[in-house]
Amino acid sequence: MTDGGSGAGAAAAAARPPRGLSYNQVRILMLLGGVVLLAITAGVNYVRRVETAEVAAILFFIPIFVAFVFWDWKGGLVAAALATVGYILLRQPAIHAIGAGRFTSLIFSRAIAFFAFGAIGGLANQQLRSSLTKLDLYDQIDDETGLFNARHFLQDTDLEMSRARRYQTIFSVSSVDVPASAFADFGWRKRRATLRQLGQLLSDSVRTVDRAVHAHDGDRHRIVVVLPETADEGAQIFTDRLATRVSAFLSQRGAAVDETAIVRQALTFPGDEVGLQGLREEFADIERREHPEHPEDALVDGARGPERRRGQS
Repeated sequence: MTDGGSGAGAAAAAARPPRGLSYNQVRILMLLGGVVLLAITAGVNYVRRVETAEVAAILFFIPIFVAFVFWDWKGGLVAAALATVGYILLRQPAIHAIGAGRFTSLIFSRAIAFFAFGAIGGLANQQLRSSLTKLDLYDQIDDETGLFNARHFLQDTDLEMSRARRYQTIFSVSSVDVPASAFADFGWRKRRATLRQLGQLLSDSVRTVDRAVHAHDGDRHRIVVVLPETADEGAQIFTDRLATRVSAFLSQRGAAVDETAIVRQALTFPGDEVGLQGLREEFADIERREHPEHPEDALVDGARGPERRRGQS
């Protein structure tokens, strides 16, 4: 089966919208935005002919900002102390000329501002990092379609395999692959809207107990549906109907896709252990690319859930 060629696949991968921002990306945006804002504030005050020492005091907030973004409140407090010393040194000539009395309250207020900025900003940054890390760690929703993502597929099939072994039940996985080249003529907005509508269509087309998953490996849009208590014959029928429905929907939206170009397979556990493990490994590769900070490597070894956890402890 063709996937549209490596050139078309690379172009589709490059056009893929990014998933949710990680903390490192948020930190870079924070740094750029904060530094630009402080620099503009200092520039406006300079143009208004505010005293040079006060303009410099605004610029002292920049190293404090950088410090708490990288080292939280501890870094913010250290930078605040250094900024306070720097401000005092800037005021030193005037202090020698007219005495310290006129500058005590000003220095004190600046020091309070520096330390408050470093401490509060550092604590807020620490909380932001914790929240985004937790969100990334438990992220199970695909950004493009609103369906479940590769991480959920690994966790879900791991749970279903454990349940099947323990209670002698069965489950199946229906897999349909759409070439990324089918969206080559789509703009970013149209591709995003089409994939979101496809996700809604699939959500409405499966049973309540079924779980629909979407992942994008660069060359293919991979759609799988986990089908509890479904035997191989029923899974094959469902897969053929799924491929037909996906093909018809995308064709109606103007995608260059033919049903014969859609790769499909139905896997049942127990029975298709090798094929299912191969599919899980492919989704694990996608998961590692989507969540490099928290990959689900432990879920692809094929071991039972309790056995895997004992092996890790």
